[in-house]
Amino acid sequence: MMVACAGALRRVTSTVVLRGLLFTAIFSLAAVPPLDPDLWWHLANGRLMLATHAIPHADVYSFSAAGHPWVMHEWLADLAMYLLFQAGGLPWLVAVFAGVVTAAAVCLYLLLRRTGLTASAAVVLTLVGALAGSTAWGARPQLLNVLFCGLLLLGLIEYRAGRLHAWMLPPFIWLWANLHSAFVVGVIISGLFVAGEAVDAWRTGEGTMPRRRLTALAAAIGAGCVLSFINPFGIQTILFSLGTLTSPLIQNNIQEWASPDFHSLPGLLVEGIIFLLLAGLATGRVRARTSEWLLAFALLYLALSSQRHVPLFVLAAAPLMARCAQALLGLASSLFPRTDQRPLAQAALRWTPARPMGQTATLGAINLLLLMVVATGMIAYRAVPNLRPEAQAASIKAALPVQAADALARAGRPVRVFNYYDYGGYLLWRLYPDGGRVYIDGRVEVYGPQVFSRYLRVSYLASGWQDVLTQAHPDAIVLPSAHPLTGVLGQDADFRLLSRDDVATVFIRVGFAP
Repeated sequence: MMVACAGALRRVTSTVVLRGLLFTAIFSLAAVPPLDPDLWWHLANGRLMLATHAIPHADVYSFSAAGHPWVMHEWLADLAMYLLFQAGGLPWLVAVFAGVVTAAAVCLYLLLRRTGLTASAAVVLTLVGALAGSTAWGARPQLLNVLFCGLLLLGLIEYRAGRLHAWMLPPFIWLWANLHSAFVVGVIISGLFVAGEAVDAWRTGEGTMPRRRLTALAAAIGAGCVLSFINPFGIQTILFSLGTLTSPLIQNNIQEWASPDFHSLPGLLVEGIIFLLLAGLATGRVRARTSEWLLAFALLYLALSSQRHVPLFVLAAAPLMARCAQALLGLASSLFPRTDQRPLAQAALRWTPARPMGQTATLGAINLLLLMVVATGMIAYRAVPNLRPEAQAASIKAALPVQAADALARAGRPVRVFNYYDYGGYLLWRLYPDGGRVYIDGRVEVYGPQVFSRYLRVSYLASGWQDVLTQAHPDAIVLPSAHPLTGVLGQDADFRLLSRDDVATVFIRVGFAP
């Protein structure tokens, strides 16, 4: 027993401590308060499916797009999120999705290490890559895309090494297709991987997959595409994702669909990764596989188009990042070689005394204690406060229209609410099905460019905004208290003030009796 414990402690090296602290730090940072505006309509979707025992195909939450076609492409993720919410509330949701972020970071670390990059350099790049994609953190289904992308990339590398079978890919794609429509990115990654490996096999034939394994993987990708149609919406799931990617209205007006902000920390880190790639390639020492080039630069295009794709780019570019980092480290060592004119000192540096088992086990025990103390401190300082229900409730009340929803819920009758975009998800969560309908929420694809552009006209007080309100004829209007329109509506004879706090102001139509 003592020998086994000593052996286990000897394995707790400084590298183990460094890895443990890295993933603890990422989990602690990713345990953010549940303030994502879309979280609430995802939970409402799960609640709706359980209540009706069906998956809706037309909008039921709004009065502006009632009956419009609705592709609930994240239906399985929404259902799982609501079941998790029922089991443990918001704390469980926050903790699980922080765990998803951490698991994706583990995939990134392993992808970096697969190229032979040192553990310390891989830790640094993993932290940089994780923070570069931190704008997407939160309890939201899209984080599953990051994890699945990491698992797919690791699986493809394992398949190339002959340790996995191609038949594992089709069910993986099918599951991903029912969790989120971004599974299309996984199909693209798989296709680029096959194309790159085929080019390498044709050009060199060294260290490449046999043709039969390439053919089997290509067939598995095709089978996965066919299986992906087995979902509640069929081909519409694929068409939805392509439509979202190519919508100028969405990309120009929704922050997460915009290009990275290179004045923010995540944007600067993306810049740093791009500069790392450029600097590494400039050394002329990088020898990468064709598939690594294809994946890195194809996903870079997506990342520069939309910041929500940055985590996918970081994962896809990991092997090339590692090779560029190795090239730069090798260049630095050649430019600054170790010189020591003392032969005895050189001999001393080459000689390493044998360590007794007790001393090595003692060092392992110290490392383990350090890991436990620092990791506990990280979680207690950062994660635990965001996992407390009272702290979460306070954060929600400070950012979302809690008091406004309370006031509208007391109306005792359905209310047609013209609302601020970021408030739509929370209001429909609170008011549906008995208390009312919203004008808009985060499901932009349901509303289409016509309704969304009308909303923007009012939000920006652009020409004709009064006509939009007249045509919508809402019973209530909910806006941020600092919005300029609140001052205008305060002078409007058709509306009166119902509720106001630091977050939101509610105006009710005169004659509508709450």
